[in-house]
Amino acid sequence: MSDFETISFKAGERIFSSGDTADQLFLIKEGVVQLLDAEGKVFAQILKGESFGEQAFLSGGIRGATAQALGDVICLKIPGEKANALLASVSTLMVPVFEALLLQQNMYNNLRKPDH
Repeated sequence: MSDFETISFKAGERIFSSGDTADQLFLIKEGVVQLLDAEGKVFAQILKGESFGEQAFLSGGIRGATAQALGDVICLKIPGEKANALLASVSTLMVPVFEALLLQQNMYNNLRKPDH
């Protein structure tokens, strides 16, 4: 994991926005990240040791939520292609299975949106 860039965010700083291209996965080393829906309401908090931005595993993935730092946050930033290479190094079978699970989760999230 030391091969990945460490990046810091200040309290309230936006990490990415809904609709952005998903090309990086993040692992929280310190702090808390909030996920916000289209109305700007917090629907999840991601804690130290957890990851967010899993859409980076999908080629052409799009962010489905906005992520912002609750307080000061330090993350490892993992490019999508390196995340996929790590997954493939464990098992080449895991890549299509994981992609299918992410697509299924994305469809489920879209169905849960208030306008549906």
